[in-house]
Formats: sequence, C-alpha cells, structure tokens
Amino acid sequence: MPAAEEAYGLIHYDFQTDNVFWQEKSGQLSVIDFDDSMYHWFAMDIAAALADQLEDESPEGEAQLQAFVRGYRSVRPLDEAMVQAFPRFRRFAELYSFARLLASLENSELKEARPLSGWTG
Repeated sequence: MPAAEEAYGLIHYDFQTDNVFWQEKSGQLSVIDFDDSMYHWFAMDIAAALADQLEDESPEGEAQLQAFVRGYRSVRPLDEAMVQAFPRFRRFAELYSFARLLASLENSELKEARPLSGWTG
C-alpha cells in the first residue's frame, strides 16, 4: 500500500472510546494513552476504533461502519482502498497483539502451563 503523506503517519494505535474524554468546560475532546503509538496507515486507527462494527455482519453493524466512514470523509479524505483494507488492518492488530504476548513470555520463568487445581476444562 502506498505510504503517501495524506494516508500514512504517526497514529495512536489504541484509539478506543475509553481513551477519549469530553471536556465539558472547553467543549473539546482529549485523547490519552499514546503508549502504543507507531507509524502506520491512518486507516489502522479507524479499523481499531471500529473493531466491533467490522466483526458485526448485521445490517446495523454495516450501517454504523458506513456512517463513521461518511463522517470521517467529511473532515479528511479516505481512499476506498483503505476502507476495503480494514479487515487486513484488524488482522495486523491481532497478530501484533499475539507477538507482544509471546515477547512478554520470552524471559519468564513459566516452564509449563498447568491447569489450576480442580479445573477440568
């Protein structure tokens, strides 16, 4: 995918509603938790924010997705190829999360996973 200036740059990467706060006094939104910021396509942040809608194949989920895309496009250009790539961005997020979990276990003393006592799972 082309990394054109209007489509690629520094993103939040964990852009979820629990990281956005409304400032009643100033009438502005504030965003927190930039720990996972990275250079990526801007559409990655959209795909992260719309994870539930992307997994919801119902007409309501599709309507919510399209409403968000229309709203985004009213402020900033969003190429249709990027919208079509949303599932790829979600897959990247899943693989990246898995890789981070594996890395966190790399130097752990966990030798063998054992079930909790009494668990029959």
